[in-house]
Amino acid sequence: MSFLATLDGKEGAYLNRYLSHAPRWVFESMKVVKKEAKSVFIDENAPVDRVYILVSGTVRAINYRIRGNAYDYIWFDPVWAFGAMEIFSDIPLYMTTLMTVTPCTMLVMTKVNFERWIWEDKNALRMEVQAMGSSLLDQNRRGRVFLFLQGRDRIIYMFIKNYEQFGHDGEYSTQVSRQDLAERSGMSVKTVNRAVKNMEEEGLIGRQGRKIIIREEHYLKMKAYLEPIINSL
Repeated sequence: MSFLATLDGKEGAYLNRYLSHAPRWVFESMKVVKKEAKSVFIDENAPVDRVYILVSGTVRAINYRIRGNAYDYIWFDPVWAFGAMEIFSDIPLYMTTLMTVTPCTMLVMTKVNFERWIWEDKNALRMEVQAMGSSLLDQNRRGRVFLFLQGRDRIIYMFIKNYEQFGHDGEYSTQVSRQDLAERSGMSVKTVNRAVKNMEEEGLIGRQGRKIIIREEHYLKMKAYLEPIINSL
């Protein structure tokens, strides 16, 4: 697939390793699909019929059952195969609603083709299992920390983790909206606005237009501030 040559960084390297042993028919069965921001592409309890492999952009999982409000509990960045966990767990329905946060590019294939490929490709299977195991452990750890953090400390914790996971060349940037941050942190938009403003004034983050910029010096300051709090929990 020619577009693979356009991917760089950790995501490009990971995807190329992920697909390195895939037979030709796998590439021929995939479709490159682009989704605009705020697009719901999987609905909770819909039948699992496709696997969506995120190769660029950000996706969030949403649980709508908390008092009728959208509760945003985890975000995903490349590379991630949505639908694979349900297939491995032999669950016939998607377990959560998924929405794009930013414009996204995905490789889409049918459940039948994904199953045929993944059970035969030991390299891709091993990488999927490792990714899922790491993600589940990280979710549990973050959940425990998040339970005790309050106010802007939740946002600082999220920014630290995003920098560690997705930063490139000493910098991480995001154009996430205040509403998105509010849903992700469980705080009000007003509280988020105040927290982000204070963080910028204190030199914990930078700004470039609508983008929030986190450079190494910001990351180190946030980590130095938050580590004693987390260690005391």
